[in-house]
Amino acid sequence: VSQVTDYFVEYYNGKFPDNPIEKTKVHAENAGGRKFHADDIAEVAFTHKEHIYIKDGAPPRNEEKRQKEKDNDPSLQDCQNFGCQFRYREEDNHPKACYHHRKGPVFWNGYKYWACCEHRKAADWNDFMKIPGCVVGPHTTKKQAGIEMLSPTIIAARAAEKEAAERAAGPQLSDIKEYNKKVESAPKPKPKPKPKEYIPEGCGKCVHMECKKIYKLEENGPTACKYHKGTAVFHDGAKYWSCCTENRKSYDWDSFMKIPKCATGYHWDGTGKDPNEP
Repeated sequence: VSQVTDYFVEYYNGKFPDNPIEKTKVHAENAGGRKFHADDIAEVAFTHKEHIYIKDGAPPRNEEKRQKEKDNDPSLQDCQNFGCQFRYREEDNHPKACYHHRKGPVFWNGYKYWACCEHRKAADWNDFMKIPGCVVGPHTTKKQAGIEMLSPTIIAARAAEKEAAERAAGPQLSDIKEYNKKVESAPKPKPKPKPKEYIPEGCGKCVHMECKKIYKLEENGPTACKYHKGTAVFHDGAKYWSCCTENRKSYDWDSFMKIPKCATGYHWDGTGKDPNEP
C-alpha cells in the first residue's frame, strides 16, 4: 500500500510543485472509511474495483505486527510481578515502572480477584486482568513464589494427590487374597446416625426445590408453595435452575438463592404422587 501512496505523491508533486505533500503524511482509505496500513499487501487489502482515496494524515500503525515484533524481541524480559504482564528492557526499568499487586490471585465461587484487593472482584477473566495494581515498584524477572492463593477445592485436590502418592510409595500387597484378608480384618467405622428431624403432628415437610418448609396439612392449598420444578445446575462457575432460562445465571450464592421461583402449587411431603402433577 505504501507503494500506491508513494506513486500518488510523486505524481501530485510533479504536477503541483509549488504545493508539495510528504509521503509520510498521507494514507490510503476506502469508501467505507477503512484506513490501510502502509505495509498491507494491496492485492490482499483492496477489494476488486473498489474506490481507494489518498487522504491527509499519517497511516495507522499496524499494532498486530508491532506486537509480534515485540513478542519475538530477545532483548525484552517478562515481568513476574502479579498482574503486570509487561515486557521490558532492564535499561528502561526504574522504581516506578511497574504497577502490580502485592498478593497472588484467588479463584473462589466463580469469582476472580487479587488477595490484596478483595473488594475488586470479577467473574470474567479479561475484567480480572484489568483490575489496577495496588502498589508501584520496579519490574522483576523473579517469579513470585510462596504466596499463591488457592481455593479450598484446589487445596483439597492437592491434599488427595499427596495422600495417593504416599499410599503408592508404601508397602505393596502381593496378591488380591492378601488384600481382601487385610480389608476384612480392619476395624470398620460405625456410621453416625442422622438426627431425625422433628415434624409436629398434623404437619408435613415440603420436598419441593427451594421450599423445604414445614407446613400444616389443613392449610395446604393450590397457592401455598412457591418452588422450582427443575434442579440446581452448577457449571463453569455459574449457578442456575434447569427449569428457568439459562439467561438467569448467577455467579455468587446469594444472588442464586434470590432467583424468583417459577412454579406455584400445593406443598408435597414426598409420599404418593405430587398433587401438582396432572
